[in-house]
Amino acid sequence: MGILPGFEKALKPKSIAIVGASAKDDISSYIAPAGLSFLKSLMDFGYEGKIYPVNPGAKEIMGIPSYNSLLSLPEIPDLVIISVPADKVKDVLHDAIGKGVKNVQIYTAGFKEAGYPELEEEIKDIALGKLNLLGPNCMGICYVPSSKISLWPGLVKEAGRVAFITQSGGHALQFIEYAQGMGIRFSKVISYGNATIIEAPDLLEVLEDDEETDVICLYIEGVRDGRKLFEVSRRLSRKKPLIVWKGGSTEYGKRAAFSHTGSLAGEDRVWDAFFKQTGVIRAYGIDELADILIALDLPRMRGRRVGIILNGGGYSVLAADICGREGLEVPALTDETQRRLREFIPPAGTSIKNPLDVETVFRKPELLEKTLALVEDDPNIDIIFFALHLDLLAERRKEQIDEFSEFLKDFAKRTEKPIAITLDTWGGNPYVVSRRASLSRELPSYKIGVFRSIGRGARAIARVIEYYERLTLP
Repeated sequence: MGILPGFEKALKPKSIAIVGASAKDDISSYIAPAGLSFLKSLMDFGYEGKIYPVNPGAKEIMGIPSYNSLLSLPEIPDLVIISVPADKVKDVLHDAIGKGVKNVQIYTAGFKEAGYPELEEEIKDIALGKLNLLGPNCMGICYVPSSKISLWPGLVKEAGRVAFITQSGGHALQFIEYAQGMGIRFSKVISYGNATIIEAPDLLEVLEDDEETDVICLYIEGVRDGRKLFEVSRRLSRKKPLIVWKGGSTEYGKRAAFSHTGSLAGEDRVWDAFFKQTGVIRAYGIDELADILIALDLPRMRGRRVGIILNGGGYSVLAADICGREGLEVPALTDETQRRLREFIPPAGTSIKNPLDVETVFRKPELLEKTLALVEDDPNIDIIFFALHLDLLAERRKEQIDEFSEFLKDFAKRTEKPIAITLDTWGGNPYVVSRRASLSRELPSYKIGVFRSIGRGARAIARVIEYYERLTLP
């Protein structure tokens, strides 16, 4: 259906109206009135534009003057958030059109996803061709740090270069919170719910040339205009990476998707063809979305050959098997590299072919530096992958974790080869667990990819390599 002119103001609004903001000023309980929660979140996040609560039963809300209806506002708001009962939504839409509003998002649920398709058709008939309408049953434009917009409390205010479009409002919050603990930051997060008018292809077109966005993630359950989605995705994926998580890929998931947003999920074999023909990267969940984003943020990988450095015996076999299964190569280091490594690494309890099981070098920074320099220069290696037991690293001195991390940051500044790392801790040592969490946030800013496991890291890296390989095809 496309997006009408003026949608750009919704992403950088100078004024927001919240219709249905509760007059109740106690939102300390977990279940707070949604409209009031949105108002408080905007204020706490530092939104600098005008906020207009709309509630005919209140003169002011949280110290802000309240209005009887949209028609009584002193200006036309750039964005209207609707949080009223489903049977009242039609009246608000009529008021919005009468006021000259262009952009509306409907938080309210209770339409086709709840078994009331006729009610949804009514709001569609009212809004079509007159409003840029997100929803119903959505969070809408819910997180835009550069515009100081957040409809949830407690999120980071730092903007990033990743956009997330999602049919699920719940996934929006979950992904933001999950990703921010891994150093990922967002440009825009938009939830579109039942997609009565605006759906995924329309939002992809908006972000296609968005200067604040380098990578786009999409969670989708179903789509009306499959041809448009295909064409936009194929074109966009050659400009910037597009990662799609398709919900409802099994019979059980399809049933759940219809109950969630009223979407018909479609045959998975059709979606398989979609991914193959568009060059879009496929993900199967929030964790994979994050992993692929981490891999995309690494220096561009020129090949599949991984040099694995670790500090545990049987771990080397596991790491090599996992990388091989995911389509990465674990070649032996050249004879010259191995000869030079043996000059300072004793043969007992070590392996230097690849993977390198060299726990002893982690105790001496000068040996670690020599080892990395040789692996970095080896012509057989494209990517350096550390698979570390933090428990072993901290076993003798807990300071070794910090010493290694500082060394790794310095090395990352000097090398052009991508560096990936897993930080395992199975002992439950509170200090080690705490350092693991903080390093997961710190290291990505040095272009070091931190993954939760070898398997997740290898899988994400392989997906990104495939994406780059497809870009070179005619």
